[in-house]
Amino acid sequence: MDLQLNPLDQEVFVVLGVKIDFLSSLPFTGVFTPGVHTGEAEIAITTTRPATMPTLAVSNCIAYSNVQTMAGVSATNELVSFGVLEQGPSDTPDTNLDYLGIIATSDMFLSVNSLNSVYNTDAAVRVYGYRARADAATYAALVQSEVLSN
Repeated sequence: MDLQLNPLDQEVFVVLGVKIDFLSSLPFTGVFTPGVHTGEAEIAITTTRPATMPTLAVSNCIAYSNVQTMAGVSATNELVSFGVLEQGPSDTPDTNLDYLGIIATSDMFLSVNSLNSVYNTDAAVRVYGYRARADAATYAALVQSEVLSN
């Protein structure tokens, strides 16, 4: 996503909140053989292009959300148990935080990953924020941080 920030004015984008809603079916392998089967769908927003699927453990990851399914199939090929776990940003950002992140370059990246699922991952993502002007030292540090973490 191109934010079209103006580097001559040292313009940055301050991210206040992120909303991620999964729209596709639950990630599932569709396999009904005895054992435990898992599926996962992931979405992340980062300030630099990731080489692999990022999580919040990566410093340039602003938001991350995932849905995991686990199914247990008995020896007679019957579905014994099925569980779903969804983790992601809350609908309302914490009021104790001033912001989630500051983006100094014009690029923001959306990464989507699906593991062991017969369904494609589809989601609606909304990023809340505003444009601001940073002082020269802050802007230089932010740009350097984003460029070096590439």
